[in-house]
Amino acid sequence: MDDRMDELFGELTPEPQDLEVDPWRRPVRLILWGILLTTVTLNFLNLDMLLPGVGFILMCLGFRPLRRENGGFRACWVLSVLRLILALAADMAAATPFDGGSLAIYFYLPGAILQLAQLFALRAGLAGVFDRAGAERRLSSVNRLIVMQILVALLGLMNVGSMGILGLALLILYVGIVVNLFKLPKALGDTGYALRNAPVRLGDLPAAIVGLLTFALLVVGAYFAGIALSVPASEAYAPGEYPALAERLPAEAAELLTPEEAALFEDAVEIQYTFREPETMPDGTKIELCTAVAELPGQRLLILHYFRYLEGGPRYGDGFDCWQSTQLTRAIRPDTGSPQPTGALVYEQKGETRRAPLWELQGGYAVTHGILLDDAGDRVSGNVYAPRDAEHVRGYVLYLVRAQKDTTLIYNCCMNFLHTGFLDTFRRGTPTEILRSGSADSHWKIIHLTDFASFGEASAEGGSFTVTG
Repeated sequence: MDDRMDELFGELTPEPQDLEVDPWRRPVRLILWGILLTTVTLNFLNLDMLLPGVGFILMCLGFRPLRRENGGFRACWVLSVLRLILALAADMAAATPFDGGSLAIYFYLPGAILQLAQLFALRAGLAGVFDRAGAERRLSSVNRLIVMQILVALLGLMNVGSMGILGLALLILYVGIVVNLFKLPKALGDTGYALRNAPVRLGDLPAAIVGLLTFALLVVGAYFAGIALSVPASEAYAPGEYPALAERLPAEAAELLTPEEAALFEDAVEIQYTFREPETMPDGTKIELCTAVAELPGQRLLILHYFRYLEGGPRYGDGFDCWQSTQLTRAIRPDTGSPQPTGALVYEQKGETRRAPLWELQGGYAVTHGILLDDAGDRVSGNVYAPRDAEHVRGYVLYLVRAQKDTTLIYNCCMNFLHTGFLDTFRRGTPTEILRSGSADSHWKIIHLTDFASFGEASAEGGSFTVTG
């Protein structure tokens, strides 16, 4: 009977590997997934921000139970927290309209240094475990990862962009190295060395949820705070009355002009304007655009772009980019002699008409990136920010250009108007910077192109000046 009982218990007793619970598997896998998500990102749906944020939190969770194991892992824990804070600061800065990519280099260099330091600390921590267990160091994959990361950091410092097939090969190699590192838990478990877990007060899942929510709330908070700070100060405004322009300009556009700006139209040989059919944006916002062109003596053109929100308004910030054919050159600002255009935003707020400047209204040489070709030349641009409770929002931009030749030529001027949706400007800069980069979603962009003929003998007789939308 005793022999039979021993036999039955022997059948019920699990194999040694079934009883074994590898203490290295969970933390090391969290660390490796963190490394993968913070180095290989997807540049759509804001995943280039979301995935690294998740990755930094995973690394913090992975190094958390290892921080008492040795000095290498303790340094990794501290560096993972620092990298998470740096990533949060970078995303908060990128969420505001003030970044525009200018701060990227300031975050990139310390980020690359911390990343390399963490990899070296990880190698030191793993080496310490193998040494204390008296086992062979199995660190070849970690060494290859360090070399690859140094190469990636150098390419980033040299501002090397897409490298085609070579870049794809490097990406595949990098992912392969990280995937090969998933063998580390087994290598550590084979040493027989017991992990000395550091005590934690909050489990991995609750800690991850708290971390992700905090990260998201701070970034979104910075986004809305940046929009609020971008709204220029306004003042009470009484629409102007200019009887001389009553039949020459649309009344809703003329009343927005200052007396000095309205006076510029008095010497016009002819004024023509064209409206664009109102465009409805994906969020229901309806926008109307109008371009007016006044021919002045001396081969000069006074160009007025007018826009009006028939429904909705610039909730998150809109922008525009205006240009003309290369046979027109920038002249002077009408009222001060500065090379900048004039313009304003007018709206109703709490029953009062308010007037505010357009944010970052400027003119000058710029390059706009297209799908096939880049377009370089003089441009006028500005960003449209208004209070969230603003109603009947409308605005304009006015500038003067001069023809290079005294002959009848076909000219054109264009206004690209971008209406942004929620998080559209995140990590992409201001609306005008999005237009210049060529990354604007066509569903949120309106293009109002106006062609006209001017400057010649027929023009002097008042017969050849025409404007068509």
